[in-house]
Amino acid sequence: MLGFSAFCFEGIGIVMPTMQRTQNKEQFPKILVAVIGTMCCAFITFGTVCYMTFGPDMDEQIITEMLPADNYIVIALKLIFCINMVFSYIIHIKPCNMIIEAWVFKPTDNMWLINASRFFVCLLGAMGAVLVADKLDKFFGLLGALLCAPVAFIVPACLHYKMLAKSKAEKRVDILLVVLSFSILVFCTA
Repeated sequence: MLGFSAFCFEGIGIVMPTMQRTQNKEQFPKILVAVIGTMCCAFITFGTVCYMTFGPDMDEQIITEMLPADNYIVIALKLIFCINMVFSYIIHIKPCNMIIEAWVFKPTDNMWLINASRFFVCLLGAMGAVLVADKLDKFFGLLGALLCAPVAFIVPACLHYKMLAKSKAEKRVDILLVVLSFSILVFCTA
């Protein structure tokens, strides 16, 4: 659960590129807070309703697999989820493509190379999804432990310690956060 939680939090990395591309940057913090609040309410409501419906004796890992497959509401729910995944993939993969293009191609106007790079990133993502489909929960937990915990907790705490922390209390909190994050990383990876 800790590794998966770190994986979910790592999505915060798309906020900065999104803010960079926004036309009205002054309203972005309000929109961000509204989106995060809405998402939190939706996740809490969905989790609560599922727990109240199925109880602690759930025998499937994915809730939507427990719902009746011939129900139109369930079909619509799965379709909306798939549409959400298609559109959110574009937002998540944009920073990855920008980093690869800047690192591999330097400044170039060759759209064939850029498009080929984007194609191979998507192809590798699809192949990875097919390979880990049956163990997706373990993959996300391991990914969250190995990669997302440092990005989400350790790096910001180290940067704050080095650049912004003035008092001893702030520095202690940063050190505590780094130690706790390394503990989560080691525990979840093991």
